Amino acid sequence: MDVLALFSHDPAAPLLFNSGAFFLLFTLFVAVHALLRGRNRARLAWLLAFSLYYYWRSNGVYVLTLIGLATVDFWIALRLHAAERPGVRKAWLAASVTSNLLGLGVFKYTNFVLGNLAWLAGRPFEPLHIFLPLGISFHVFQSISYLVDVYRRRYAPTKSLGEYVTFLSFFPQLVAGPIVRAPEFFSQIHPLADPDPEEVAGGLFRILQGLVKKAILADYLGRYADLVFGASSTYSGPEVLLAVYAYSLQIYFDFSGYSDVALGMARILGVRIPENFLAPYRATSITEFWRRWHVSLSSWLREYLYVSLGGNRHGRRRQVASLMVTMLLGGLWHGASWTFVVWGGLHGTALVVSKLVGQRLGPPRSRAGRAFAWLGTLHLVAGLWVVFRAHTLAAAGAVFAGIFRGWEGARTLGVLGARRELVVAVLAGFLLSVVPGGLWARLEERFRVLPTFAKAGAFAVVVQAVLQGLTHEVQPFIYFQF
Repeated sequence: MDVLALFSHDPAAPLLFNSGAFFLLFTLFVAVHALLRGRNRARLAWLLAFSLYYYWRSNGVYVLTLIGLATVDFWIALRLHAAERPGVRKAWLAASVTSNLLGLGVFKYTNFVLGNLAWLAGRPFEPLHIFLPLGISFHVFQSISYLVDVYRRRYAPTKSLGEYVTFLSFFPQLVAGPIVRAPEFFSQIHPLADPDPEEVAGGLFRILQGLVKKAILADYLGRYADLVFGASSTYSGPEVLLAVYAYSLQIYFDFSGYSDVALGMARILGVRIPENFLAPYRATSITEFWRRWHVSLSSWLREYLYVSLGGNRHGRRRQVASLMVTMLLGGLWHGASWTFVVWGGLHGTALVVSKLVGQRLGPPRSRAGRAFAWLGTLHLVAGLWVVFRAHTLAAAGAVFAGIFRGWEGARTLGVLGARRELVVAVLAGFLLSVVPGGLWARLEERFRVLPTFAKAGAFAVVVQAVLQGLTHEVQPFIYFQF
């Protein structure tokens, strides 16, 4: 192994969670972490060093943006907490939020804004070469929540810059969340706990669960979805619909798989971070879906944006406006494209309709009613994923048009027969996606009590299956782009 390569940044080969190189480095990190037992300051320094090292391997010199953001917000939080006059405190808060959003805007939205201005002026536009640091959207939101909570006097800010940088750069959830609140994190590092063997086994189980979701399920389904979404006009309706289902499962297993790996690694280090997915495809309404999907972002948007805009405290019109603005901005947060804005707006519209209908009719009571509501919600979400996945609104329209083409009986049966492995994978994926959380908990309990050699054997089997399922290169997690 090239030792210099371990400390150099290669833009074409970032260090990914689902790569063998990362798990080798993580194993070495955990070994040193264990040797530092009883020396909490040294452990925290080691954790910070590895977190920044991981970000350096993924982003190169842009690790300085993370350190700079953390330093500015750490300093502002102290000033904000010390200030007594309401006007001064609001000024500090406005400065902090503005600096965070300005930094996010420069990296993520410059080309989007300039491109639209050029379109309005009827002029050509050549996008600027602006690198988007991994996870910038997540640590900006995490930093904003910290500053807002300090402003609201929910807790006092930390007086250690190193601890605050560790909070923002904590490597398990640095790139794609979950978004962690400051009290949840700081309360667990004084001191960092020595997890017992059962916690380590539980963390290992979550890592294995995440790898199976990502490398075996998501990547397999994603290869088919990529083919069809790239040329939807050449496929029949059944094939396009299968691709829509496949992408709906891909994005769930990909993102929840990352979250499982993040939670598992954190547990091995003695840190608990919040669950990010609560079986979202079991939802029977779009409102329930957003309580189950990407929970940390949904709760962030609800608490720091929706409530701040007025929420449901000032009448129905204000509630509808707050909800639409929240979802439009939530869509734009995912990416600098009108497809994301439209996706957010459609979800906002669906939420408004759901709330109005729900207030009049209430939740479905019969088993048939709940089944109908579940199927309707699932297909609404799957249909909106088309807009999310497509690069342009025209491409999304082509996919929707393709769904209704070529449904002749014999041809449909022929397609399903030719794609039987995919059909089985889609059906199995939906079945796994609605499995109650209690079943996974019971599987984890059984895994915990296995002998050490059996756990090692299970890990080896999963890793081998993952390696066999990989294409010519390791596929990054979808949410790394956000």
